[in-house]
Amino acid sequence: MFNLKWFLLVGFFHIFAIVTTEDYIINNEKCKMPNFPAYSEETNPFYISLPYINCTDSNLLTYTSVKNNTAYLHIDRDNLDQYYSTRDMIDCCYSYVRREGSENFPDIGISFSTCTPFNSTVALQEDIVSVKCYLDADKIYENVHTTIVVTEAVKQKLQKFQIRKESKRRPLSVLFIVIDSVARLNFERTMPLTREFILENNFTDYMAYSKIDDNTFPNFNALITGLNLKQSNEICKPYEIGQLNKCPMIWYDFRDSGYATAYAEDWAEISTYNYLKKGFTNPPTDYYFKPYMEAAKGLGTTFIDTMPFCAGPETQGERILDIAKDFSTTFKDQPNFGIFWMNTFSHNYLNTPSRMDQTFKKFMEDLKSEGILDSSMVVLLADHGMRFGRIRQTNQGWYEERLPMNFISLPPWFKEEYPRKYQNFKDNSKKLTSTYDFYLTLQDILAMSVSNYTMAGSKACPTCASFFAEIPEKRSCSKAGVPERWCTCIGKFENNHTDLTPEIQKAAVTFIMDSGVLRPTNTSINKIESASITYFNKKMYLKFIVEADNYYIYQVVLRATNNPIKFVKVVNIVQLWKRSPISFK
Repeated sequence: MFNLKWFLLVGFFHIFAIVTTEDYIINNEKCKMPNFPAYSEETNPFYISLPYINCTDSNLLTYTSVKNNTAYLHIDRDNLDQYYSTRDMIDCCYSYVRREGSENFPDIGISFSTCTPFNSTVALQEDIVSVKCYLDADKIYENVHTTIVVTEAVKQKLQKFQIRKESKRRPLSVLFIVIDSVARLNFERTMPLTREFILENNFTDYMAYSKIDDNTFPNFNALITGLNLKQSNEICKPYEIGQLNKCPMIWYDFRDSGYATAYAEDWAEISTYNYLKKGFTNPPTDYYFKPYMEAAKGLGTTFIDTMPFCAGPETQGERILDIAKDFSTTFKDQPNFGIFWMNTFSHNYLNTPSRMDQTFKKFMEDLKSEGILDSSMVVLLADHGMRFGRIRQTNQGWYEERLPMNFISLPPWFKEEYPRKYQNFKDNSKKLTSTYDFYLTLQDILAMSVSNYTMAGSKACPTCASFFAEIPEKRSCSKAGVPERWCTCIGKFENNHTDLTPEIQKAAVTFIMDSGVLRPTNTSINKIESASITYFNKKMYLKFIVEADNYYIYQVVLRATNNPIKFVKVVNIVQLWKRSPISFK
């Protein structure tokens, strides 16, 4: 058996004499973060641009509108000929869709009212409507729509906000547009038209924004609670009925402070607070669109790139974008806070966002033309980068998983009213920041916007700070609340070197197998995909991508310690990929 300790000691000084990049986003004694190009020898083999896919060959037969705070459902007579040449023979009816959960799953389930015939336009009494059209007894069209009108409860809340608002405080609205699993660099590769538009329109690129945990739930919940995963499970109790409504989520603070609030997510089965969790007993926001997306799923889904891209005749992503636009325009002149989350064109495949690039650019153009960029903070965000697939077998893929996109636009008036905060915001875009910092930024917005709100900090990261505060330039991952496992502050490093240190590789593999750390326990290593050595915070790491039994791909990270008895310990083992589609949050 090879002595791993001996080979590590021999190889140490030789390996760290080589540095493969001099370009860094951050370069100081607390953090060295490489500035990878979006297009590189490592990533180019994985990238292809994909076309948009229409969910139907015909234009939509029905649509909704809102006038004087009343919603209407219309049959589009101009499109009738696409469905049948004799218009008078088509019969349509509508029914309302209502949230109706069960005792064990209060946040899952819908019901439908009786389908009422209509032939042109009808005023709607509820916010979600299902429509069906028949030719004789054959159903030729089906869709669901949702509308946003100002409810009486929201109207009273907004009126109270106006009464108590001090004239010198202008409330800052917040619009989150979230695309799951999109790294900052993958956004540049797959959505160049959207990226060009947002940079031309003064969005700020938070280049060193880091996730704080593995998957969606801990990162999303950290964004709106400031809690880590352990705290989230202890305080929010997502696996118990009724507990998420007691979780200290910041959208409750916005709602109670007089803001209109909204939350929508497109992939109902894996939505953040429902996947393996109990969901919300009561809607968490004033406008909650899970019932609508459940109804859309009921139309039938078309899977593209292993994701339910289409729900009925529309893409699920565009359904979310339409809601986001309707919400932000309805409340453009009132304080509002909305989170609109999309998974169905990004979660499972690196390149699928390219299918939606033109659509997203048009959405952003619409926000601009409607004046939303002049009234709200607009955020284009991801929870993390791609967590599995072949790109994760590269060093750059390791970085990209940890560095999601975060582009933020502030309205022009913010710079005028808060010049120091604005300057801090710009300066911080090239510093190490985290999800906890963003949570504190949302608290800061409330403190600026209402007179009776006091910032409470982040329970998981007492040293974190708002993007509008002065964040230290020399900042370590621990000060930003980023655990060592997810930290991208690397010192000197090697790209893939499967042939540079064969003895170290063999010794490390022997150590891995003897330790029994791979799961399942009968797994054997067939192939080393890549190997690299990293120097981080005065500690030495060996990272191996290994293929086991031609089925599983693992990343194994070992750390060299100064302990003479146990020179190496296993830091973490992650299953990156298996030869079948993976879909989990």
